[in-house]
Amino acid sequence: MGGQSKGTLHPLLLESGYWANRLRELRLSRVSLVLIPRPELSSNGIEVDEFRVRAHDGIRLWGLRARSRFGTSSARVRIVGPSDLPRIDSAAVLRGEAEFVFQEPAGRRLEDRVLDVLRVCHLAGEVGPSGARVELVASPFRPAPDEFLIATQLLADETAARMPQPPLDDSAGWPARN
Repeated sequence: MGGQSKGTLHPLLLESGYWANRLRELRLSRVSLVLIPRPELSSNGIEVDEFRVRAHDGIRLWGLRARSRFGTSSARVRIVGPSDLPRIDSAAVLRGEAEFVFQEPAGRRLEDRVLDVLRVCHLAGEVGPSGARVELVASPFRPAPDEFLIATQLLADETAARMPQPPLDDSAGWPARN
């Protein structure tokens, strides 16, 4: 996989302020999703579709979506390199995980790769199992790519921002106002 992490990321790459404009660009861009059934890759227990979706900058991302015909409880996103074909992890799908595996376009900058991962994660949340959590899954033989590390942090920030805040309780040890 291209863009493998060889150490820790620079802290500024995980700073949400750095990503604010890029995330706004991602939210404003048209998604333009196409799902194409792939019966030759499907089986009695697994339904496979090819997906094509536009990245924030108009580049076409493509990959495979697989889900169990018996129901799914979570979704996982994997990425393969520009010269690798997406392959479904049948064991994971049969365990009840919807899988989205997509091919990384060649020559993409790190920030574009992060936004590509986020686009597919949002796609997995929209067309995957309703209300399911989305997990990024890296190869067990290689360290997680930088785009996964950054996207994981940005998704956690996004989830925290959507969480309802508890009401402010002034009675917790503060003196009463007169």
